[in-house]
This record gives sequence, C-alpha cells and structure tokens, in this order.
Amino acid sequence: MTTPLLSRSGAPAVKSGSRRRRLSRREAVLAYATAVPAVVVMAVLLWVPVVSTVAHSFTKWDGITSTWTGLGNYASAFAGGQLLQLFQTNLVFLASIPGIFLICIITSVVLWERVPGWRFFRSVYYLPTVLSSAVVGILAKVLFSPQGAVNALLGQVGLSGLETDWFGHTGTAWAVLVGAFYWQTLGQGVLIFLAGLSAIPSEVVEASQIDGAGWWRRLFQVILPLLTPTVGYFLLTNVIFVLVDLFALVYVTTGGGPGGSTTPIDFLVYQKAFQDGDLGSASALAVLLLVITLVFSSLQILILRRVGGD
Repeated sequence: MTTPLLSRSGAPAVKSGSRRRRLSRREAVLAYATAVPAVVVMAVLLWVPVVSTVAHSFTKWDGITSTWTGLGNYASAFAGGQLLQLFQTNLVFLASIPGIFLICIITSVVLWERVPGWRFFRSVYYLPTVLSSAVVGILAKVLFSPQGAVNALLGQVGLSGLETDWFGHTGTAWAVLVGAFYWQTLGQGVLIFLAGLSAIPSEVVEASQIDGAGWWRRLFQVILPLLTPTVGYFLLTNVIFVLVDLFALVYVTTGGGPGGSTTPIDFLVYQKAFQDGDLGSASALAVLLLVITLVFSSLQILILRRVGGD
C-alpha cells in the first residue's frame, strides 16, 4: 500500500496543489472581471467610433441616411490639392516644435540648477498648462485684437508704427498662433524635463564640470544624451498635438483666417461635418488624418529607438 506524498505541513500534496489551482482560477476570474469594464468603455468610446468613421468615409452621409460612394470622398479630398495645402498649416506647427523644445530644455536645466527664484519661476511657467487651448486662444485674441493691449502698449511706448491688425495678415496671424502654442506648451515641457533631469546622477554632471566642460557643452554632450527617452516622449506628444488637436486654438484665435491660411486639417473636418453637413467627407478626412498621425508617430519611434541604441 503506497503512502500519499505529504507537504511540509503534513497535508497531502495533491490537496495543496488543488487549492493553489482554485486560488489561481479565482485570481484569473477577478482579473478578467476587473478588466472587462475598461475594455467595454474603450470599445464604446474609442473603437466603435473609429470603425463607424472608417465605414462612413466610403459613403455620402448626412447623419441620418448614407449612400455608398466608394473612394469618392478620398478622391475629393485630394482633388485640387486642398488637403496638401491645408497640411502645410500642420507642417508650420511641426516646424515650430524644435524651437519650443530648446526653450523648454534650457529653462528646465536652469531651474534644475536652482538659480535664485527657481521655485517662483517653476510655478509661473507651469501656470498656462492648466488652461485649455480655448482659453489660451481667447487670451491671445483679446491681447492682439486691433484695440487690444499689445497695440495699446506699442502706441504708449512710441512705436505706433508697429501697430497692426494682427489677425488680418498671414504672417502676424501665424506669429500669434505659434506664440500661444509656445506659451501653453512651455509649462508642460518644463515639467517633463524636470522629471527626466531628476533621474540623472549628479556625479555625472559634476565630473563634466571638473573636466572643464562649459554650460552649453554639458547641455548638449552630457545632459541631452541622458534625456533621450524624455526627449522622445516630449516630441511624440507634441507632434500628435499639432496634427490632431489644433482645432480649439485655431477656432478661437483666428477662425482659420485670414483666407483659410491658418486652417489645419482637423479644423476642416469640423467645417465639413458641422458647417457643410457633409459627414462622409469629414469622415474621410478624419481617417486620412489618423493615417498621417500614425505614420509620423511610427517614424519618430523608429528614429528614437535607433538614436537610443534599442
């Protein structure tokens, strides 16, 4: 007669294994029960609208009835070069990202080195981040209106010749938009880079100082290489923003003018859908914008992985 194997506690090993399996099943059930609500919410709020948008991009749709048109909406989007012309607006914002990147990284390093008043300035720089793009746009519109504070200040200091209709000319309208974008992004960028700088060992920077490296040399040859993941995150989030999230800022500030010169693609999606009532064309533009964003994001991730040596 064989004796059943005993565990250390003296209970049969079979019962111990069975108990572990039951516990594992309970944990799995609990895990799935916890994940299912999140999956359902994601499906309802994200995937269902995406699939619906893709499906309606092949139709002429007014929100109630739809008629199959195939690739007609996509052909119309490229006809006359309107899409490429509008994409130039997004490209202007993309080209402005290196500028705000340099401002953010320099400001962050200065604050990280705790210059006099660094606590106060850190709060001041972060303040615009808590404001929405619409609020930032309203502030910019009020300040740069023909009777706004900027023109009034120029007149008071004897520079009345520089007073202008800021939103009536393409160049000055762009200057206001990019300035508003910089102002809102500065706090977010400083916060991100300060978090990355906190992970850099102080011994590394001190060693470079002992070796005689100046401030700018330390920044570009020591600090920035150690911040590669942080730089990647900052660039990726801002590229996505200027591709798909400019609507509120542009709508409130310039309304896409003058003459449509500051109209980004996501603003055109709004115009097609809610001003023209052509939801099919708006869906096609939204799908094209999604593809463009995925391509830019994928290229960024690929480049950053190669730079980081992953």
